[in-house]
Amino acid sequence: MLIEMVYADPHDQRHIELEVAEGSNVAACLALLRLHPMGKDLAIDDLAVGVFGEACGPNRVLKGGDRVEFYRPLIADAKTARRLRAKAQG
Repeated sequence: MLIEMVYADPHDQRHIELEVAEGSNVAACLALLRLHPMGKDLAIDDLAVGVFGEACGPNRVLKGGDRVEFYRPLIADAKTARRLRAKAQG
């Protein structure tokens, strides 16, 4: 089955398709990504992962067509950022 792996940071965006066995989980896909030419240099060990915007763990079983995404830590809390922008504007 085909799985999409999506990685993005401010300077690098990658979309990598992996062919994996039916019933593979996120951990198996991460192991394959580390061997893929476009994925072996990615620093993904400390990043959270999810499928289609829903955070998940490494044991989640994937279905064909799933998109595994990597989530970087937030730099600022969204509420705090809005509050600071509103304060600066007036």
